[in-house]
Amino acid sequence: MDYAQFLNEVKTRSDRDVQEIASTYGIDFEISEIQALRPLVNEISFHWILTGIPETFIEKVQSAIGFEKTEQLFRMYLDVKR
Repeated sequence: MDYAQFLNEVKTRSDRDVQEIASTYGIDFEISEIQALRPLVNEISFHWILTGIPETFIEKVQSAIGFEKTEQLFRMYLDVKR
C-alpha cells in the first residue's frame, strides 16, 4: 500500500471514491467512517515513520473507525514498513 498516495486520495477524492480505493486494499470503510477520518489526515506527520505513531492519534482513529479496522489498518502499515 502506498500510504502517501492513499492519504492524498482521502484528502482529495469523494467519499465513494475513497471507499472504492480502500476496498482494493481490503479495507471496507463506511462513508461515515471516511468522513470521520478526513480531519485526522491533516494531523499525520511523516516523522512518525521514525518516531512511531502517537497513542493519542491511534485512539482518535479507533474512535472514528472502531478497534478492528484500526488494527487492520495499522497492521498493514507495519507490514509495509518491514
